[in-house]
Order: sequence, then structure tokens, then C-alpha cells
Amino acid sequence: MTTEQYDDPVIPKFWNLPILRHLNKLQDMSNSSKGVPDYIKTQIQNCIDCINSREDYCDSTTSPSSTAIENMITKTNQHPWQQVYDRGDIQWKVGPGMLTGQMEGSFLKTLVSMANARRILEIGLFTGNSALAMAEALPVDGKVIALEISGYIGKFARQLMDESPHGEKVDIMIGPAKDNMEQLAQEGQKFDIVFIDANKEGYLDYYKIVMDNDMLTPRGTILIDNGLHGGMAYLSPEQSLLPGLEGSNMIITNFNEYVYNDDRVAQVMIPIRDGIMAIRRKDEFEGKL
Repeated sequence: MTTEQYDDPVIPKFWNLPILRHLNKLQDMSNSSKGVPDYIKTQIQNCIDCINSREDYCDSTTSPSSTAIENMITKTNQHPWQQVYDRGDIQWKVGPGMLTGQMEGSFLKTLVSMANARRILEIGLFTGNSALAMAEALPVDGKVIALEISGYIGKFARQLMDESPHGEKVDIMIGPAKDNMEQLAQEGQKFDIVFIDANKEGYLDYYKIVMDNDMLTPRGTILIDNGLHGGMAYLSPEQSLLPGLEGSNMIITNFNEYVYNDDRVAQVMIPIRDGIMAIRRKDEFEGKL
């Protein structure tokens, strides 16, 4: 994901870069105030350019996405999501800012390849960006089970994934994620990777279902998306500069603290895009003596 501005009804501009939100605010203040020296304005712009250049450089030096994923991203960006919501086809507002994007998708694909994973559970499909990226790294008999609450979005994602030969590796389950996860747990299904990227208030329930029902294979990994939550995980509401979202300020912070205090696991927060937390059983995280 680059820092380029886009029209999104859900995700604020520069969502994963709170420092850029502050710098843009500072730039607006300097441009509207008399007496601010030009060299100060120039330095503010230099700071903004440094952040944009770093993000763009990371994107440009990452292996490009497949044609199918590029097409998926394009069609998701072009889809009239506001009209879909207004018609009542979906219950919540969504937008292209919810896409995993090229760099994070490639990162997930790399992790799947490194782990030699065969079975993946994705909680929160949206239009299939991350599901297809991970499926591309699976063997022929590999499988991604993707949970999506919206029938409309699930159908849209299915059409996009079917444009790829790897799309057949992805099975979509429609309905509340918690219900579907409990069904999978009752069936005794286990997964090498569980990727959680859904409604943030549900993260703790999803995590507990996986851990309490032993749904990970030996040496399996849980990946938590949006671990930094637009900066709200570590900033005060005033520092976050996300007006209207104050009520969700502590959701991910509380979840991260719960995982940190869970004696069963060890974890690392990876500051890519909006943060990915990788969680593993503690006895599989430490080496043997």
C-alpha cells in the first residue's frame, strides 16, 4: 500500500501512517499562518516526501503481484461500494482501503512458502486479495478456508478468484465467523496458518477459539492483521488524529495485551503496513538445548 490518497468511504487517508497525518496537519497550519519561514515549509515537505518515498520504494522493490491479484485490486477499487451499501446489499460500509495490497500480500505469500503450509484459515475475506496471495504459495492439494460474513462480497470475491488457476484452492464459508470457526473446531480441523483480519471487536473471540480448541497444527502460526490499528494501539485519541474513531481506540490495544500476557504463546509485532502480529506456541518458539 502506498501513501497515495484514494477515495474510500471507510478507511481514513494515511490510515497506517499517523506521522503523515500529523505532518499534513502541520503543513496546512504553516500554509495558513503568516510569518512561517519558507525553509520551515520546505523542511515539512521534505519530511512528507521521505515517508512517501520510503513507502513507494518498498512497494517498487517487492516482487509484483500476479496478474489475477492486480486485476482483483483494480476491480475492487472500481467497484461502487457506496451504491452497494445504499441498496442494502451489504450491511456495513466497505472500501478499497480494506485490501491487503501488493506488499503485504507478497509478505503473506512469503510466510506461507517459508512455513511449507498446506492448510490456512482466513478470518475476514473481503474481495480475496490475501486469500489468493496465500493460495498462490500452496501446493496443488493445499487449501485456504476463508470466512466472510457477507454473501454479496463472498460472491464478488469468488468471481475474482476464479480468474486465477489458484482460486480453486480457496473455499469460502459465508456467515458469522465465530459460528463457522466453532463448526470447524468441532470437526477437528487444524491449520498451519490462521490469518485474522476481520471485525476488530471479534479478534479476542477468534483467537480464543483457535487456541482453546487446538486448531493449530504443530509449529502452526496465527497472524493478526491491523496490529497497530492506524496508530490507535499506541497513541492517545488526541495523538491519533482519527476523529470519530475514539470509541475503538482501545480495542486492539486490549487484544495485544491479552496475547502478550497469554503464557501459552510468544509473539512479535511486525511493523509492515498497519502491523502484523505473528503468534506461535511458546514451546515451538524457543529452540531446544
